Amino acid sequence: MGRELPDFDELMAFYQRDPQGFEEFRRQALRAAVDRAPLAHRPALDGLLDRIELARQSAESPLEAAIIASRMMRESAEQLMDAWDDVQEEIAGLQAAAVIERARGLPGR
Repeated sequence: MGRELPDFDELMAFYQRDPQGFEEFRRQALRAAVDRAPLAHRPALDGLLDRIELARQSAESPLEAAIIASRMMRESAEQLMDAWDDVQEEIAGLQAAAVIERARGLPGR
């Protein structure tokens, strides 16, 4: 499944014509994406795929499934932003410490 995905209208028509076939296509496309990922990332992606499937199964409608997926993406983005903020704070602290050490080593102190 290394080929490009059909456009939205084609996917929508496929879903309307054959919902079970579409779901099988969706699962295969996601599996192929995970299988193409670097080996180091595959366990995390497998876990994510499992969480997505569980969330989809708990949804009462396709709209609710989309809302759940959107919420999961937002939460993930928030976690990434928090981690990035932590990294920036750590870097700023290291830079400040380096400047202070350099200033302490200047002649005339």
